[in-house]
Amino acid sequence: SIAPDFPDAIKMAVSGLPVQIAIERHYERTPTSIRVRHALDEGATVFLPQVHQVLPRVMRLMVALRAALFGPCREECSFLFVVRGTGRQGMGLHHDGNVEAIWLQLDGQRTVTTGPPAPSGTPEDLDERLISRLGGQWTTRDLGPGSLFYLPPRIPHGVVCHGRSLALSLTWKLRGSAVSERRAARGLAEWDIAAGQAESIPPASRTRLWTQVPVAPGPLDRKRKRFTLWTGNGKLVLPAEARSLASRLVTMPTISRAALGRSAAPLIGAGLLGPRDLPQRILPKRRLALDGWRFA
Repeated sequence: SIAPDFPDAIKMAVSGLPVQIAIERHYERTPTSIRVRHALDEGATVFLPQVHQVLPRVMRLMVALRAALFGPCREECSFLFVVRGTGRQGMGLHHDGNVEAIWLQLDGQRTVTTGPPAPSGTPEDLDERLISRLGGQWTTRDLGPGSLFYLPPRIPHGVVCHGRSLALSLTWKLRGSAVSERRAARGLAEWDIAAGQAESIPPASRTRLWTQVPVAPGPLDRKRKRFTLWTGNGKLVLPAEARSLASRLVTMPTISRAALGRSAAPLIGAGLLGPRDLPQRILPKRRLALDGWRFA
């Protein structure tokens, strides 16, 4: 599983990680664990910002989306939403500005209402009466478990939960200017995981290999028969025959051992491919250093 289940997500929310509460547009930025539990009972929206720093499989999904869709060098954010819904508004009708978002419904259901793009410069909090005024331009849909939903920039949206709901929101801010090839390669390989200890270590496989960190291969030096590979841990210089396989690893796939040849040896030797899946959760060494606190 990419993320903890609903009960474990609640445990995360009261464990001392960055967490916030939203209920009817009122925000609590640094609630106590007791307050989080009470807020859940009240039907409030509880969310953990920058949760990818302690959930490596969520970070892996962000790497794949970055490589396949959104591109590097954009501000990336993640939020895990935990709700025992009673039909109450959390953030109310709003838009998120110049960001693109992917929502993944992990458990339960959310009812989402979306409207036409807000003009640039429109305040993010919006009047709920817009929905009745422009009714024909609005759509309401239910997002059930496994739903993947794309939200373009400045799209007004309101979310209501009538039961329990566990969902991820992953966002990419629009990039203002072009970036150099070298910076783009480094950006593709960014790996934003907190230092700490795995909560549990997945079992080893004899038949599968997992990409352990993101990679981005540089151009091939034909004269020296080698290339530079940017990784989440820095950069490596590897033999030319490994470049084709390295190019396949930019989305951090799982690969069958039987499909690999001798060219995989340098990548396995460098620890870029390994027999274990990434741990689901990291117990951070320094909780107060997590980026989620900057949202407070």
